[in-house]
Amino acid sequence: MIDALGPLARDFAIDWVAECASTNTTLLDAPPHDENRLHVLVADRQTAGRGRRGRQWLSWDGASLTFSVLWHFPPGAAAPAGLSLVAGLALARALERLGVAGLQLKWPNDVLVHGDKLAGILIDLLSGRGRRPAAVIGIGLNLRLPEHAAIPAQTGVTDLAHALEAPQPAPALILAAILAELHRLLDTFAVAGFPALRGAWEQRNAFAELPVCISGEKETRHGLCAGVDDDGALLLRTANGIERILAGDVSLRPLAEGGR
Repeated sequence: MIDALGPLARDFAIDWVAECASTNTTLLDAPPHDENRLHVLVADRQTAGRGRRGRQWLSWDGASLTFSVLWHFPPGAAAPAGLSLVAGLALARALERLGVAGLQLKWPNDVLVHGDKLAGILIDLLSGRGRRPAAVIGIGLNLRLPEHAAIPAQTGVTDLAHALEAPQPAPALILAAILAELHRLLDTFAVAGFPALRGAWEQRNAFAELPVCISGEKETRHGLCAGVDDDGALLLRTANGIERILAGDVSLRPLAEGGR
């Protein structure tokens, strides 16, 4: 993998373990002191993997690539609005280079192939604690799911083995491709923010101008998906005009699933 990263290898500190509870939780609980590199924790198996909204990230031995990256914000920067979208875009671009066709991005944190979930992203923020503030970017990518695997709250799931026409590369090479693209986009994001990457995200928006419903704890809203704003908020076109939806504790579904 070091060879695959080339000159970028010096910018990463990679720890690959057989098992841990959650790669995000491990980096949050014991963040490395070295702030000059991107620290990456990869686990062959997570015993308590987490997803958004308190959901469990299900994994099977050898079936997925799960890892987290600790990224420190630029000095003086506010919370990184749109970071989960940037991570999704990096993942999509890396997979496109590996030969996956039909990739789509579902706001705010899923990567789809022809509508089926291929990967998910979980962002956790790490408070300063006397250091530069940082975010932990957790990524789970389905490599080869067991037959009849089912994931609650997901109507369709797929894996890389089905998404690629060519033989699937080794997990280390897949990881190197993702890290290289993530490195490039985080550099752009640090300098220019999400507006510099917004157009590329919009090109892959799975629900562009399609009817969707947004479900939160207190209400469900319906409208047309009108893209995303400069800070990564979802834009929902309703009878009352454009409404901004912040990531928070909401979920987006095509209207056919959510119903009225």
